[in-house]
Formats: sequence, structure tokens, C-alpha cells
Amino acid sequence: MGGAERVHSVLNALNHLLTFADENDWVLVHDAARPCVTIECLNALVEQVIKSNHSAILAIPVRDTLKQVRVDNYINKTVSRESLWQAQTPQIAKIGKLKKAIEYALENNIAITDEASALEYMGETVQVVMGRSDNIKITYPDDLELARLILQSQS
Repeated sequence: MGGAERVHSVLNALNHLLTFADENDWVLVHDAARPCVTIECLNALVEQVIKSNHSAILAIPVRDTLKQVRVDNYINKTVSRESLWQAQTPQIAKIGKLKKAIEYALENNIAITDEASALEYMGETVQVVMGRSDNIKITYPDDLELARLILQSQS
């Protein structure tokens, strides 16, 4: 099922799902690199989608001060974090809409980093559901120790 990049893997999975699921069925897409997601977050995400009938993602408000940095590593300016949220997974959408959005992005060479960004380019409404700061993404080796501690505290 895997692909060259995340987006290709997701598209392969959606195509497989459509061999037995309806395009109007909902699909959750989750990063394997986020093992600390809680059942409470999953339930909140699904409950919101049931209420609204819109795609949704888990996310948390940005807490840190953000700096825009020039190529020479000097600060250009401080970016307002007022309306910025850090996207997480899982992200949930209807299979057919997500497939169409990803195909559109790929055909038009639009860089997408998650499912919500593909849906945004298609004009789809995507809601944010409050996630948790411990739903970390394991990207660097030191993230593994943090994830281990989080998972121990959750059990």
C-alpha cells in the first residue's frame, strides 16, 4: 500500500478502501509516528463529525512564539500565533472527497502535508477539534524517549 510519499500511501489506501466501501463513508487517516493519541481524542473527533457532517482534524493552539527567519539565520519578524493551530492526526474525511482532493493536488503539483491541506484546496470545510499536546509526532531520536514516557503515563 505504501507510496513514494505519505500522500501516495494515503491515495493507495483510499483506492483499496473503495473496492469494498462507499465513497460517502468516513475514513480516519493517522500517522503511525503518533502513537500517543488517546481514545478520548478519537471519540471527540468522531463525535464532532457526527454532529457537523464536515471533515475534521485534531489540532492544538500554537503555544510558542514563532519567528520567521531569513536564509542567513537572522530573525525577519515575529509571527502572530493568535489564530495558528498545530495540526495533528488522525484526520477524518469522506473517502470520495479526500480521494478527489488528493488527486487534484497531485495533478496540479500542489504541495500538501496532510489530508486537510488537500481538502482546503478543494474548498472543503474542515473543522478543528481540540487535540492534546502529548499527541506527539516521533520525528527525531529524542522523541522516542518522550513517547515512551507519555505512553507509560497513559497506561
